[in-house]
Amino acid sequence: MKNYMLIFMIGLFLIPFQVQAQLLEVKQTVFGMDCAPCAYGLEKRIKQIDGVQSASVSLNDGLLTTNLTKDNQLTLQRIRKAVEESGFKAKEANITVKGTVTQDKSGKLILETIAGEQFTLKSEEQKTLDDISKAKGSVTITGKAETSDESGTKLWVDSVDKTKA
Repeated sequence: MKNYMLIFMIGLFLIPFQVQAQLLEVKQTVFGMDCAPCAYGLEKRIKQIDGVQSASVSLNDGLLTTNLTKDNQLTLQRIRKAVEESGFKAKEANITVKGTVTQDKSGKLILETIAGEQFTLKSEEQKTLDDISKAKGSVTITGKAETSDESGTKLWVDSVDKTKA
């Protein structure tokens, strides 16, 4: 019995570790900021979230830029919730996500973060999705995130980088 346990434990270390996706950067459009103290308050609030490396708010552009730590477990929904709890409206977001891609039963490409958040990958060009589906290992994807109650979060792919993974 001890031999089986030892073999099992050794086997766990030999199984390749699969890195799941994680957010690297979020550029969130924010409506409702009309003064410098509002922007400062939002920036301060976002910087307090575990996993946030840096945050800056542009009052003129209505844009919150958040850079995240290497091993964060944040979700886009958590960042949006913090924006809304600060009294503002979170609109569209451009994000950069790193990780592996899987295909669900219906053939859709799905990117899942270590925090359990899922992104359905979309593109205007089918070739882009075909290239992503053939990728081995990790990829870094940048695109526009759209959230809806009925279909989850879609990520419209702008670029794919297989080398930065």
